[in-house]
Amino acid sequence: MDRILPIYKDDRDKIIVIAMVISSIFFVFFPALIVILFLKEQISENSYKIAKSLLNFELMLFLISLTFAIPVIGWLLGFILAPLMMIYNVIICILTFSSLVKGTGVKLPVWYEFI
Repeated sequence: MDRILPIYKDDRDKIIVIAMVISSIFFVFFPALIVILFLKEQISENSYKIAKSLLNFELMLFLISLTFAIPVIGWLLGFILAPLMMIYNVIICILTFSSLVKGTGVKLPVWYEFI
């Protein structure tokens, strides 16, 4: 994934993107999905790209966490990996937030693009 420069068309656009990143810590992929589905016309193209890459990142973590439902093996993996994935998600969201505030490029670690 390429580095996306946060170019906003107005302050509302910036607030939407920053609120999406912060709320993704608690609500996983739902904030990015809401922005993509309902606010696509109200945000700039670069903000849409940020929302799309955040949705891909959060969906990837969500699909990995579905393996924890497998009996015994998944439970052991979930016991070890679930806290690590939560910490990883918080760190990535904080780094994304700080780069959005600074105005530098945003690059999320996405291995596969769903959208």
